[in-house]
Amino acid sequence: MPRGVRNSVKTINDKIAEIEAKISTYQKRISKLSAQKKELLASKEKAEMDALYKAIKQSGKSPLEIISEISSQGAQT
Repeated sequence: MPRGVRNSVKTINDKIAEIEAKISTYQKRISKLSAQKKELLASKEKAEMDALYKAIKQSGKSPLEIISEISSQGAQT
C-alpha cells in the first residue's frame, strides 16, 4: 500500500482553476486601482496648475515674463 496521499488529477485541476480565478480577480482589482491612481494624479496636476496660474496672476507679470525669468535663471546655473 502506498504511503502518503496522492492528489487526483481532478483535485489538482480544481486547485488550478481556483488559483486562476483568484489571479483574474486580482488583475481586475489592479486595473481598477490603476485607473483610480491615474484620476488622482490628473486631479493633483490640475490643482498644481491652477495654483501656479493664480500665483502668476497675483505677481502682476505675464506668463511670458515668468517663462523668460525661469529661462534666464536656468541659463545662469
